[in-house]
Amino acid sequence: MDSIQGIAGKRVDFLLQKAFDTYDSDSVLSKRYVVLARKIGMAHRVKIGNRRFCKKCFTIFKPGKTLKVRLDSKRKGVLYVCLNCNSIRKFVRS
Repeated sequence: MDSIQGIAGKRVDFLLQKAFDTYDSDSVLSKRYVVLARKIGMAHRVKIGNRRFCKKCFTIFKPGKTLKVRLDSKRKGVLYVCLNCNSIRKFVRS
């Protein structure tokens, strides 16, 4: 039998995949799936990853449609630019 965190992790993955699949047809429903996945993840302390959606507007990242990926040669990292709210996330390689 799975633990509660295992079940919650599977549910979070399912919701984020569903958000990715439904973004083209209904972006509002997709954002709702991301919000639900975050709530489940926070309630059961499940890591959901920091590169799957925008933390400011809860838009799922689809490269080319909702996400612009740029390389930062100065800091040797990657920049994620959300095309919905124009927020920038920096991921620096250590």
